Amino acid sequence: MSEPGGQVPRHVGIVPDGNRRWARLHGVPVLEGYRRGAAKTVEVLRWCEQAGVETATVWALSLDNAAKRQELPVMLDAITELTHALTAERSWRLNVLGSPEHLDGLGLSELSGRTRGDDDATGAASTAGVAGGLRVNLAVAYDGRAEILAAVHALLAEDGAEALDVRAVGRRLAQWGQPDCDLILRASGEQRLSGFLLWQSAAAELYFAPELWPDFTRQRFQEALISYAGRDRRYGA
Repeated sequence: MSEPGGQVPRHVGIVPDGNRRWARLHGVPVLEGYRRGAAKTVEVLRWCEQAGVETATVWALSLDNAAKRQELPVMLDAITELTHALTAERSWRLNVLGSPEHLDGLGLSELSGRTRGDDDATGAASTAGVAGGLRVNLAVAYDGRAEILAAVHALLAEDGAEALDVRAVGRRLAQWGQPDCDLILRASGEQRLSGFLLWQSAAAELYFAPELWPDFTRQRFQEALISYAGRDRRYGA
């Protein structure tokens, strides 16, 4: 199936919502719902790559859910499996976004060990030895407000308060692999950002799909791209 023509978003944010509800609807264990969701995530990222998207950020676990969800051990197992699947895609550059301290506290030492580069205070480091290809940001124990605060702290530590302005914060986030987002796609019918990519979403277009994430289809993905291409982007105006 060919991809739609027109303008393609360079950075797509994905909120893969509805895995737990899907499991309950189908009468299967919650882990199966998250595994189906993880498989769908890899599939959608392949569609992104085929469409010409340069960066895709997937929200795997919010900081709030890391503290509140009873199914957290199941979610962590699914996130570990997803990370292995993403790493297996040799052409992709995988970044893990999130506080190393929180990842260590969740027992995700494998992810924590990959998050911090030499000049990276938030935890975004590329898969070693991979050049080119789709950049995949996996947001784990992530909070958009915490990300902005980390960028401000880094700028203050490096250059002092006189260097702190809107452009400097944007450049720092882009340096960490988080440029401004063009399109944010959320599944399951929920119509909110919930703190996802707070800084980068200022001028982003939003697309809310009704399907639970494991049921998300390529046709719906194409509809999202067509919707994006047909919008008159005013960048906040």
